[in-house]
Amino acid sequence: MKRLTFFIIGLILFSNLCFAQQFPQLIPKKDTKEFKRSAPVVVNGDRVEYLHAKKQIIGTGNVEISYGDVTLTCEKITVFTEKKIGICEGNVKITQPLGIFEGERIEYDFAKKTGKVIDGNVASYPFYGHAAKIEKESEKKVVFDGGYVTTCDLDEPHYRVQAKQVRLYLDDKVVAEHVLFFVGKIPVFYIPYYMQPIRDIKTKMSLIPGYESNWGYYVLGAYRFYRNEMFKGYLRLDYRQNKGLAEGIDYSYDAKELGKGLARAYYAHEGDDLAMNKGTRRDDRWRLEYKHSADLTDDTKLMVELNKVSDRDMVRDFFYNEYAEGNEATNYVSIINRQPNFSFEVLTKLRMNSFYTVAQKLPEIKLDVYSQKLGDTQFYYENNISLTSFNKRYDEYLNLKGENAGRFDTYNKLSYAAKVLKSVFVTPYVATRQTYYSRNQWSATNLWREIYEYGVDLSTKFYRVFNIEAEGVGIKGLRHIINPTVGFFSRHQPTISPINLYQFDDIDALEKANRIPLSIENKLQTKRKSGDDYASVDILRFIVSSDFLFRSKKGGLWSKGDSKFTDVLFDLEIRPYDWIYAQSKVNLNTKEYSLNTATTDLVIKIEDKLKFALSHIYQHSDLGTSSEITLDSRYNFSKEWGVRMYQRFDPYLQKWQEQEYTLYKDMHCWLGEVTCNMKDSGFSFWITMRLKAFPDMPIGLRRSISRPTPGAEEL
Repeated sequence: MKRLTFFIIGLILFSNLCFAQQFPQLIPKKDTKEFKRSAPVVVNGDRVEYLHAKKQIIGTGNVEISYGDVTLTCEKITVFTEKKIGICEGNVKITQPLGIFEGERIEYDFAKKTGKVIDGNVASYPFYGHAAKIEKESEKKVVFDGGYVTTCDLDEPHYRVQAKQVRLYLDDKVVAEHVLFFVGKIPVFYIPYYMQPIRDIKTKMSLIPGYESNWGYYVLGAYRFYRNEMFKGYLRLDYRQNKGLAEGIDYSYDAKELGKGLARAYYAHEGDDLAMNKGTRRDDRWRLEYKHSADLTDDTKLMVELNKVSDRDMVRDFFYNEYAEGNEATNYVSIINRQPNFSFEVLTKLRMNSFYTVAQKLPEIKLDVYSQKLGDTQFYYENNISLTSFNKRYDEYLNLKGENAGRFDTYNKLSYAAKVLKSVFVTPYVATRQTYYSRNQWSATNLWREIYEYGVDLSTKFYRVFNIEAEGVGIKGLRHIINPTVGFFSRHQPTISPINLYQFDDIDALEKANRIPLSIENKLQTKRKSGDDYASVDILRFIVSSDFLFRSKKGGLWSKGDSKFTDVLFDLEIRPYDWIYAQSKVNLNTKEYSLNTATTDLVIKIEDKLKFALSHIYQHSDLGTSSEITLDSRYNFSKEWGVRMYQRFDPYLQKWQEQEYTLYKDMHCWLGEVTCNMKDSGFSFWITMRLKAFPDMPIGLRRSISRPTPGAEEL
């Protein structure tokens, strides 16, 4: 088969370039740039004819054309060389970086990267589309007339979004009006406006049916709206058999220089007639939340967080995963300026819910000067200043009177950094804290408290290298590092005892202290391949620390006999490989020789096959002892099927606190999940269908060791 290759436009370019050289003043700069950008159209085919008089190229049989980053294949093509337009017929395929176009007949402008496709298909990940007529109006805009788009790449997609006209902006978004959503060949629902950003991985619409003992049967629904970064979020509509109808909105925005934020509102009609369980009927319940952050300057940041709920159980009853995290919602406005040597903050902390105890700051002005070197000496200076107007309000059910006081606090520390015996770092220091109180809890006014501190910190480091080579287990030499530290700290009795002060924060609780902090860190390192070189990695880290407390004699530092060790802390981290990690933290009570707290975590992740996390928490106090083992694991049997288990077990009570099981099914373009959950409050189950291209959902029901499902956290 004879193969011909023609390079066209060469003569045209040559003549234009000659013209430009002869009369440079007649050629505008933009035209010169365009000529420089021009490239020849290369035509390959079984038979290629160049009609010089008509300035056309006609190619037939296995035609392939290259022009810049565009490649075209078809059975027949006619190229108009002056206009750089090609008319393609028969199995036409155009490939360019942002997408692939296919059809029986395509008219394509190589220069403008525009064209018309008859009975065509478009693939621009993650979207695929088909229409009787497709027009590429610009390099990145494609219009479907009477067609559809989908994220399913099958010839007969599992679902599709169909409209009279669909606009696809390559590598950006899909926009359509008056949309019908089809599952198979069945229209399921109608949407007046549809816009799906390609980079937004959040699903457009979610509908989760299920059952929960307190809720009864329920359906949780959310629709994502997105006009631009300034206008996006979710509309929520939920129904719970025992609690009735509820609706809400999550609104997220990014105003660039003005900042970004999130506003949420949720309203539950628990008292309406749609609630089937009349015995649990309550007044309507609601929740409001607002967050905003903005960079006022390069080094100044504004942060706002406001939360208000109708009652103390609102979050527990409707957003259990957030409640289980135990994070109490805060309300504050903060402006903070950070510089290399200091930070300055104005903070207002509010109580917006009467059933919480909050030490309000109305406001607090704080300046923190970081430890910095004084000139060319080895002396370092650190300073903290704060001025606060406190207004403490207690939970209304405690029926306690509020507390008000103003406080001015300044802390000054001077230290000296020295090195002795070549490897021992010694840092002696002295410090003073002066605090003014407008009043104490006995109504005395205008009080000054003085505190003086002094001490010294010592540390050193030893290491030894072992020439151990075991490439099979990733060991290339071992280095053992020992880092012991010891110190001395003394704080004299404050001039005002803490029992005479309102307790707003830790500053008010300071009292006399003498201690010797002790710590020793052991670290084991090896070298592993990192690119073309080797890098040091920690495979083990173990720290033991404690404070030795003593009471000094008057006028001296000798102990009076009341010396003791505080709790001994053990901190162990093991990471032999990237796919396995273990950590254990233990607090040992030296008085009773028993454990106060102990936490252990083991995490294993083997590619996409296995994810395993095991956690144990033990706590002992005067109020009692508790212990809990938590398992969170997922195993994929194949590319299509997987299972997940979340379990909480109490060894003391010999009782399961919670069990949750999920079965996953990869359904080509969908991810199907069936979940059942069992805990003390009852049984629940739900079904979830998620698009693989846009997997994040706004409704978080799944439990995990650390936090709720990611789709429930932020917009």
